[in-house]
Amino acid sequence: MGFWSRIRYVITGKSTVDDWWAEYGPQASSVGGMIVNQVTALKVSTVLACVAIRSEDVAKLPAHVYRRLPDGGQQIVADHWLERILQRPNDDQSRFEFMEQMQVALMLRGNAYAVIIRDGRGKPIKFIPVNPDRVWIYEAPGGEIFYQVARRGLHETAILSSQPLMIPSEDILHLRWMAIDNLLYGASRIGLSKDVIGLALSQQELAGRLSANSTNLGGVLTTDQKLSKDAAERLAASWKARKQGLQNAGDTAVLEAGLKWQPMGMSARDAELVASRLAQVQEIARLYRMPMHKLGVVDRGIGSSLDQLDQDYMNSVVSSDLGRWEAKLEHIFNLSEEGVFVEFDVTRFLRASMQTRYNAYRTGIVGMFLTPNEARRAEGLPDHPEGDTLYQPTNVAPIGFEPSGNETGPGSDVTGAPASGGRGDPAAVEDDSAPTD
Repeated sequence: MGFWSRIRYVITGKSTVDDWWAEYGPQASSVGGMIVNQVTALKVSTVLACVAIRSEDVAKLPAHVYRRLPDGGQQIVADHWLERILQRPNDDQSRFEFMEQMQVALMLRGNAYAVIIRDGRGKPIKFIPVNPDRVWIYEAPGGEIFYQVARRGLHETAILSSQPLMIPSEDILHLRWMAIDNLLYGASRIGLSKDVIGLALSQQELAGRLSANSTNLGGVLTTDQKLSKDAAERLAASWKARKQGLQNAGDTAVLEAGLKWQPMGMSARDAELVASRLAQVQEIARLYRMPMHKLGVVDRGIGSSLDQLDQDYMNSVVSSDLGRWEAKLEHIFNLSEEGVFVEFDVTRFLRASMQTRYNAYRTGIVGMFLTPNEARRAEGLPDHPEGDTLYQPTNVAPIGFEPSGNETGPGSDVTGAPASGGRGDPAAVEDDSAPTD
């Protein structure tokens, strides 16, 4: 038996490929019969909002390759090959677009893939993202991992033309969400929650049908008279044209031949459709760990400011996404061996109000861990020629200054040089403790 014929399909906790494909593949049916895939899931506004917000929040944060300095600081390694790729992943996408596409795949399918294009010397030069629904993972008898990417379109076929049919794992950047029973695949989020999303799709379709029918559910027209087939069809068509559609909402119908309208179901109010849809918003937000205020639903009784809520969102949700990126890049490229690391800059994300920021800068400067120029740079202001001095809280004197006594007065008592207000100045306040001639 040949090598490739002995490669077997990797299955995520399922006994057969068909079982896995039905559960997690490109599309799966919910209990309610709704088809749930990447496209239909995004038709639910809550899913779209959760995926877009989390993806954009990661994409907008700058990411750089750093080297730790001997003094404990860190410096961007501008000439590192990974730094260049992080700022321009490929010829067709900006850094934001690349990160966003990878995050969308991770939010929907739990797996995000990018093919690593290398130059003639084997150094990575590009990352090409691919749709996770067109990637299959294969495992060789010796444990080697290969990825098969189904090319779509002439452009993608051209840029991946240098890649073999089975791409080795070292040439794939693979971000995984929560793994369940197999370390090679992340669990599909929309696959696991297909019933929740399917219910939201059903409610959305029901609301649309109610709207198209003037919010009235089905019913029958009854009469004691015997109607011919033509008369029955004419009356049904006339009723439909008269009552169906938003333009006919609230219109008055005039019935003939003793006809009476008898509804056959609950009204929209009785069905509590609005409350049910809000419950699905909360359910989907829970799946994506998305705070409700991010979705435009404000809980007045939560007792926290928006700054505190955003800080919690950053610490408990976005930081997990950033940590997944940083750990994967370090692992696949062995960055620790070069003495460098990747880190996202979250300072812009946590940008508070102007008063809060300025108070924080003041605390940092007086607390001896910020210089004025560092605070100015954080605000996008140019450096001051004398702004790199670190201060200690001795009436805000340069660090290293040793006080000689009472340093509350101005002049030579502080600077050691003749000045207005110092000793010897007739205008100075007389000090009984000062030595006299």
